Amino acid sequence: MTNKKLNNESAKSKSSNPVNRTKAVEVAAQLFLRQGYSYVSMDEVVRVSGVSKSNIYYHFKNKEELLHAVVQYWIAQYESDLYLLLSQREREVTERIYSFMALLSAGIEGRDYEGSCPFITLYMQTPASAPEVKESISRFFRELQPMMEKLFQQGLDGGEFRKGIEPGPAAALFIAAMEGSLVLAETARDTGIIEQSARTFCQMLR
Repeated sequence: MTNKKLNNESAKSKSSNPVNRTKAVEVAAQLFLRQGYSYVSMDEVVRVSGVSKSNIYYHFKNKEELLHAVVQYWIAQYESDLYLLLSQREREVTERIYSFMALLSAGIEGRDYEGSCPFITLYMQTPASAPEVKESISRFFRELQPMMEKLFQQGLDGGEFRKGIEPGPAAALFIAAMEGSLVLAETARDTGIIEQSARTFCQMLR
């Protein structure tokens, strides 16, 4: 094998390294929320992430593909937390809800109150040329509904919530209340709004 071929294969191996892709997505996920998708260039992602431009373009042919990866990154983060909530049946549902909202609050504070809800923020910023990104976000919310419905059903089965509560409508209302509290927390720069909203909602179900 010639030295030229070895060098080419070595360069390709470095570019295809999944660590480079993960780092670029994680950095872009924060930049898009803090500065706005349209205001972040690929060059800035290169600069902040420390991943070379050739490596980033190996994984993403344009910024829209990177945006799609960022949305998938946030979906994976949220779904991981939600599946954990559903699996912790030894804990009360209200306690699990409060823990989840605390995670959301910590994320908002960590971003200095920018991009309170990653999905709503990115949905609004997605260009018309990337319909698949908006569809991924829409699908996430469609799948979030039955997940929360299962959580409220656990609360009913465990006797935490009063009889007569319907898990489906309760889940839909909770999601709307949660999203509203995230927006208010960002505008008021006060994550206490999120906790209070969750506690008030759960009290209404008792």
